[in-house]
Amino acid sequence: MKGRVSIAVAIAACLAQLLFVPLGQTHSEAAPAGPVAASVLEPRVEAASSDVELLGIVAGLQLIVYLDHYATNAPIDGARLSVERNGESFEARSIGDGTYRFDLPWLASPGSHALLFTVVASDLSDLLTASLEIPGAGAGDGAPHLHALSWSWLSERHRIAAALGAAALLAFALVAWSVRRRRSPRALVALLLIASAASVVERPAYAHEAAPAPATGSPKQPSRLSDGSVFVPMPAQRAIGLRTQVGAATTVPLSYELAGTVVADPSASGLVQAPVAGRIEPGPAGLPHAGQRVTRGAVLAWLVPTVGVVERSSRQADLAELDARIEIARARSERYAQLSGSIPQRDIDAARTEAESLVQRRSAMAAGLSGRIALVAPVSGVVSTTNGTSGQVVDARDLLFRIVDPTRLMVEALGYDASLAASVTGGSAVATDGRTIPLAWVGAAGQLREQVLPMLFRVGAGAPPLVVGERLRVIATTRGTHTGVVLPAASLVRASNGESVVFVQVSAERFQPARVTALALDAGRVVVTAGLQPDQRVVTAAASLLAQIR
Repeated sequence: MKGRVSIAVAIAACLAQLLFVPLGQTHSEAAPAGPVAASVLEPRVEAASSDVELLGIVAGLQLIVYLDHYATNAPIDGARLSVERNGESFEARSIGDGTYRFDLPWLASPGSHALLFTVVASDLSDLLTASLEIPGAGAGDGAPHLHALSWSWLSERHRIAAALGAAALLAFALVAWSVRRRRSPRALVALLLIASAASVVERPAYAHEAAPAPATGSPKQPSRLSDGSVFVPMPAQRAIGLRTQVGAATTVPLSYELAGTVVADPSASGLVQAPVAGRIEPGPAGLPHAGQRVTRGAVLAWLVPTVGVVERSSRQADLAELDARIEIARARSERYAQLSGSIPQRDIDAARTEAESLVQRRSAMAAGLSGRIALVAPVSGVVSTTNGTSGQVVDARDLLFRIVDPTRLMVEALGYDASLAASVTGGSAVATDGRTIPLAWVGAAGQLREQVLPMLFRVGAGAPPLVVGERLRVIATTRGTHTGVVLPAASLVRASNGESVVFVQVSAERFQPARVTALALDAGRVVVTAGLQPDQRVVTAAASLLAQIR
């Protein structure tokens, strides 16, 4: 008997704990947090027109206002800014970089305030209306508030749970009375079943018993929000120089991206090769070095021909024979000169000419045996390659020096579509370090080389310094056209999954990434053909920094 009563008492205690837990210990569903919770950020006011965007942040009894051009996000400095509330007007004081400060005593009054901002600058004049919400004391602090149980504020689900709980309590009382009266084991089993059913009944949650979920991000520094957008406070935008552009659909030439290489202009470059086998000797100014500027016709080095022993002996014998013939010819010429008038003049002239030709022949043969050949620069430019040193013995046709004019270079691009060359009108190129190179169309080769078609562009005036062999990304412009939003190439960034994205400004401090399809237009611009709507504001400067915010 006592054991059964103990069991009943234990079950009753469990049921009472399940049905009457202390207030504040129940669990309720957390309210979903917005992009930036109002309880985290200071009170803010935003207003915008087609010319101006205004953001105001409450700091005590002061309103800090950031004033920007709507299209570009560039700060508007030196403007006259005033705000009107309930017929009372207040003037702002500029604190530099498009930032202004109002001293407003009515900021201590909670509630909704209708404001009218007046902006007068050198190039614009605008009126902006906005509403500023000032929370009351203690509002939004996130502390739990416990209220007495009231049937009126319970949800329908909680009302059902409360009714089931009351029914279980009544059944428990009846069964407990039956156990006491009858002392039946079956009554004890019924009591256990009621206790089990009561334990799974969902209890009503009290209003405001749990604080709202904290917002993702910080109002003091840039942060990535839960919806994927980026929150960038206005001071941070000023620091990184964030700029935007309003997108507009435009018809532009169709462009193709090709791989290119810097090559030398054939008419402004040259090679210096050994005409015969020989030994190199320094020129009048010594041997040239790489990077040295030379002029056309300058002697770069001397080449002393090398002759074998047998050939040298044969040439020396020929020289000896020529010496003998020269002596005979000179003697004959002198004898004929003494007999002038007795013999025909033509015989005298023939003897003299024969002696002079033999002398010239000997000089040429002697030069080939012990003379040297001047190696001269074929063009003016810079020595880019040197393969000769003093005393080096080289063979015929060996490359000794290469000369390139750095002001006259070309770019060779490789195209895999032979029909592309027929529509190319110009282009530009981008170096690996981001430099932009203007290009002028020259023409395409009439023959494939390893299944690609070489196409030549001439480097335009004003291009940055380039070197032969440098790799470039060439954007060839054609006669075809297509429609899209033209943006600076810096607007396009790569997401973590490799997709191309741009950042769209959806409010003064919030930027949403948008997946786009983009093609290169030229070295500094891209055209977005899908993923953007007209009149959206796209980040054009500091987009790569937004992509790094986590």
